[in-house]
Amino acid sequence: MTIENREKRAAVCENCNAVCAVWRRPDGEIVPISSTSGCDCEERSLRVVDTLGTPDEDYSSH
Repeated sequence: MTIENREKRAAVCENCNAVCAVWRRPDGEIVPISSTSGCDCEERSLRVVDTLGTPDEDYSSH
């Protein structure tokens, strides 16, 4: 992943509501930036949110 093809965004885990910083790739893949996201879920369900906290329907990771 290069700097040119990723976008830094905020995401929320739909299971536990933890918020974390993620990289969003052009193919829609969501990659947490840090392993210390505050989410302890076995299977994260991350949804990218916009600046107002509204889910970005085009990008989610289950």
